[in-house]
Amino acid sequence: MLPLDEFDIRDFDERGVPDGGGPVWHKSETVYWLDIGAENTEYGKSTVICGFNEPERVRSARNDNHPGVELILLHASNDVIRKRLRGRYPTAESEKEIERAAGVPLATFIENCVSYAPTLWSIFEKERCHIVETDKKTPHSVAVEVSKILHA
Repeated sequence: MLPLDEFDIRDFDERGVPDGGGPVWHKSETVYWLDIGAENTEYGKSTVICGFNEPERVRSARNDNHPGVELILLHASNDVIRKRLRGRYPTAESEKEIERAAGVPLATFIENCVSYAPTLWSIFEKERCHIVETDKKTPHSVAVEVSKILHA
């Protein structure tokens, strides 16, 4: 839905996550993606990074060379978050990998995500960022909604 000649669509952790991830790695990756965004603007492209971030973290990583940023929260209920995260790590190998990257067991990682969801909602609401409810939508309909936001 997003033409590749206009958008560079990437995953926040596509370069890999060190053991335990952590705030230093997260800030470094945020700066990296902001730099990529700045490069892409020279070619008339917007950069879409899929992954977790927060408005204040992005603001603190930006400099004058970085383009403007728009964050979109894909929100889900606690039960849906649990179901989706369990589905994302269905094998012993995938579970071991998220435990390595997150630094905590999968069950703890999931509960941390669930318990932080209301705070994240509040942050995005306060910052007047777009929030897309995803509970009862197909991935395609969520993509359509995000595409409309990005083309607005």
